[in-house]
Amino acid sequence: MNLKIYCCFLVVFFATYSSLFSQNTAVGIGTTDPRMKLEVAGDALLRSGVRIGVIDNLKDDDTSTFLVQEGNARIKSLDVSNPTGAALGYIQVYEIYNPNEDWVLDFDTKVNATDFVLNAISASYDRELDLNRDSTIPYYSAFIQNDTWHIKADFPAANNRNSAEKGTWTVTTLIYSNDLSKQFGKIDISMDGGTAQTAANPFIN
Repeated sequence: MNLKIYCCFLVVFFATYSSLFSQNTAVGIGTTDPRMKLEVAGDALLRSGVRIGVIDNLKDDDTSTFLVQEGNARIKSLDVSNPTGAALGYIQVYEIYNPNEDWVLDFDTKVNATDFVLNAISASYDRELDLNRDSTIPYYSAFIQNDTWHIKADFPAANNRNSAEKGTWTVTTLIYSNDLSKQFGKIDISMDGGTAQTAANPFIN
């Protein structure tokens, strides 16, 4: 009889205090003063998925930090507020001056095409042009040659109105890591002499 009462007491005791422990007690591994429900002071290896119940929304005045997993499975923080540190993307402006008339045939940025993607997103030229009764728009692009990114820029069918003047191209580029993108191969499209065409298959879906 006494044994039954003792067992019932233990059941009630553990049920009560396990509930209190789960609600009010923080657990520390490697620390005696955990700041959260669970704090691990040191490395942790999780072999299955992690579920996060609540994630706070980012506010306008918050400092943005991203978590990046390296090839060795270690996770590092990426503080994009650091102006001299690593970032998800880079904006670089090139001022290319004193070309032959308005023609930049090949400017080697020396940006490694294996590690980075470079997009020329805008370009402008600061001299008046002689169009010779033709209309033209600026042509600029980024291309890969010998494993680095190159830039070309030109106003086709146009020249400097004053050939003695030396102009400047201002080319803005967006550069980001190949880890954040996938470079697909070239897709050849024949218009069959018409003005409209449809891809045989979407390259991504």
